[in-house]
Amino acid sequence: MTAVLDPAAGRTVFVDPHPSGHTLLELPTGHRMVQPGVTTRRRAAPARGARRVAWLSMHLLIAVAPLALCLPQIKPGRGFLVDLSVALGFVALSVLGLQFALAARFSRSSAPFGIDVVLTYHRQISFLAVSAAFAHPVLLFLADDRYLALMDPLHLPVRAVFAWLACGALGLLMVTSIWRRALRLSYQAWHVLHSVLGVFIVLAALTHGFLVNYYFSVPLVRGVWIVYTAAFLWLAVWVRLIKPLRLSLRPWRVVQLWPEPGGSLTLSLEPVFRDAGPKPFSFRAGQFAWILPSRNPFTPTYHPFSISSSAHASRVDFTIKKVGDFTDSLRDLRLGQRVYLDGPHGSFTLESHPGMGYVFVAAGVGVTPFLSMLSTLADQGDERPCWLFLGNRHEDQVTGVRQLAHLRGRLNLRVVHVISRPSEEWNGERGRIDAGLLDRHLPLERRSLEYFVCAGEEMIRSVETDLRDLDIPGDNIHSEKFGMV
Repeated sequence: MTAVLDPAAGRTVFVDPHPSGHTLLELPTGHRMVQPGVTTRRRAAPARGARRVAWLSMHLLIAVAPLALCLPQIKPGRGFLVDLSVALGFVALSVLGLQFALAARFSRSSAPFGIDVVLTYHRQISFLAVSAAFAHPVLLFLADDRYLALMDPLHLPVRAVFAWLACGALGLLMVTSIWRRALRLSYQAWHVLHSVLGVFIVLAALTHGFLVNYYFSVPLVRGVWIVYTAAFLWLAVWVRLIKPLRLSLRPWRVVQLWPEPGGSLTLSLEPVFRDAGPKPFSFRAGQFAWILPSRNPFTPTYHPFSISSSAHASRVDFTIKKVGDFTDSLRDLRLGQRVYLDGPHGSFTLESHPGMGYVFVAAGVGVTPFLSMLSTLADQGDERPCWLFLGNRHEDQVTGVRQLAHLRGRLNLRVVHVISRPSEEWNGERGRIDAGLLDRHLPLERRSLEYFVCAGEEMIRSVETDLRDLDIPGDNIHSEKFGMV
């Protein structure tokens, strides 16, 4: 079966090449569909503000605790620059160690923020740690010429060797992360290198601190760093050994590969493990999972993709667009092949933001979490009104038209396709999704609706601005960008 938008009729047309002939299913663009069913009441959204504050406070406390313990031990005469250098070194080390926690993908800690926010924070805090780490030796050299002897590679003490090894590895990690594509590093190669360098940097820096043995000679400070070292190592073991071992006990198999318009592919998975039961993978519509298309779960090359199937379906579907080397490898999958899932993750869900109705704004493959949300609402018999604004370049490359056609008659849904580079035959909306277009299609009671936006970073900023210009409350706007890693 193939699916395209009929530009002249302004509708989605499905052609099923059956031996007996062609079967057409038509979904008029902008058609409003109502399904009688159980009335869904608005539920109070869970309070996430307190959890955000709690997690941020814990992160800050762990990062600065070693520094606070050293303050009573400061001795006069060393100089401000030396003390500042040591302080920055401690902060850099604790923050770098905490990166293992961010990379561990603990859903409980990431849920209050959203995984895209956590990953963005992971990158931003990394720059702070890198700056503090490199400032540590620079300030020493500025404070006293005697420290310049530490730059002589032939006469370095062992403690300085580990310091320079940590700095060198940190520089390599930074360069390969920022310029990965320019260096033509595959995602798989970068992922392995990133993991190895991260562990090495923290271990080398900790060894340096213990060998210097200045503040570390204080029993309380030394004890805290021993606990930190054990925790950092445990996180590394959890991510690279324990979690893959647990995933190896719950493999999945490919049961369907469905080509989609726009160069996308829908991957359908079923569990292999015996205790799967009728619902082996419980998730909320809008969440995602990390996929490992390998027979070996210990290969650190997982990649996140939004789930596109209903939360009530027996299978788990992912609609994935070809955008790089990792997604290219998914096209080599075969029916029956084993894969592994780490998830579900994310708080970009209807349950987190209940409303009287929903507006979904997406570009291209950003529609995938909304396919899951809409299918789930349809399976629940939900009567609340929904609007989907879907932007694409060409009308024959719209990801999700097959899934949207299956919602015909099952949901109170209005779909508005917006094509930026349409053919001459296209009679629907043209250009981009902006305030004027939204104003034309949204109802007068728009302030009571919840808005979800999934697109690239630039479009998210633009749509959020347009919605605020339409007097939509900021608390009603929720966004998640794709292409996070």
